[in-house]
Amino acid sequence: MSEDNDMLQNAGETIKPFVPMKHLPHLVYSLYGLTMESCKEMDSYDDRNYHVIVKGHSENPYINHTLPDGYVLKILNKMQSKNPIFVEAVHALMEHIAKKGVSIPKIMKNLKGETMSLEKIYHSENIQDSTPYHFYLVRLLTYVPGVTFFEKPTLPRSLYNIGKSLGKLHHSLEGFHHRFFDNYKFMWNLTEVERLRDFLVGIQDEKRKALMIEIIDAFTKEVVPKYDKLTKGMIHGDLNESNIIVQDCPVQDSVPQESRVCDVAAIIDFNDVALSYLVFDVAICIAYMSIKCHEMDQKDVGGHVLAGYLSERSLNSTERDVMKACVCARIAQSLVMGAYSYYMDPNNTYVLNTAARGWPLISMLWEIPKSDIDARWNKIIEEYE
Repeated sequence: MSEDNDMLQNAGETIKPFVPMKHLPHLVYSLYGLTMESCKEMDSYDDRNYHVIVKGHSENPYINHTLPDGYVLKILNKMQSKNPIFVEAVHALMEHIAKKGVSIPKIMKNLKGETMSLEKIYHSENIQDSTPYHFYLVRLLTYVPGVTFFEKPTLPRSLYNIGKSLGKLHHSLEGFHHRFFDNYKFMWNLTEVERLRDFLVGIQDEKRKALMIEIIDAFTKEVVPKYDKLTKGMIHGDLNESNIIVQDCPVQDSVPQESRVCDVAAIIDFNDVALSYLVFDVAICIAYMSIKCHEMDQKDVGGHVLAGYLSERSLNSTERDVMKACVCARIAQSLVMGAYSYYMDPNNTYVLNTAARGWPLISMLWEIPKSDIDARWNKIIEEYE
């Protein structure tokens, strides 16, 4: 297994695992000593994630009692499966922030006492000598019960609470270091925006393709030269509405469900963590919350997220200055890679989830002068203060 820290996807390459559902019960039992009762695949861009409910007792000495809420079986994509040190580094990071009191999934050990294993998985239900296969890294984590923010209304105070939780997460990440991340290159890190040019083949509309090129050019010109002025640190890298488990804030019994403010109960999915720039994490969060938003003006989302984040941590003038470019770059990144993934695998319709609202949003945001967006967000921040 390679220990190369470069896990950048190449154009023309499909990296999502092929895993017939028929193989999963044997995989769960042979690796973890658990008998699968039910299994539901969860949405994912590049990996395979399954919510697994088990029955009976555990035959695993490292799992004393089975959990009624079940587990998440994670089968990593082809790129990340090449490097077990990546998973070791992610596990170390998760243990670090768990000790700081952040609520996250717990990593389970397999029958051999290991937190992961490289498994030969056949790409067909009927295994013959000629059946294609690949080796993928397999992990098991506890399933965090609850509702994701995807299922909740996008309200100003909820966005504030999410921004605040991101600030707390960044505090918890302070002091963490793993040598793997020092030279780690990952396609979804905003530092790789320039590489999006290689994946534009998935966008058929020439006007949309031209817009993506314009945003890539702007990021390369306006943000990249300022890296030395941005605060470096470990980031989550994918704080979207499906990776945030929420709960209603207390004392809202008389408030209608669609008007209830929620707070963050847990953060999940740390597969996109990287040593990068903290402002990127804030921009990524704003990008996804803006795409999700139906209930209020999408242009205001950034102000509420920023207000919450700034209640915990500060951003310097350069970080505030590049925020809009970073938000738009992340939306562009999601649109380009989603279109490319669908172009390579039309069955992977999950990757199109961003497109329906993402294209109108990016077109609208990009046309608004940065000064107008900054003024709008600053006014919201001042109102909280």
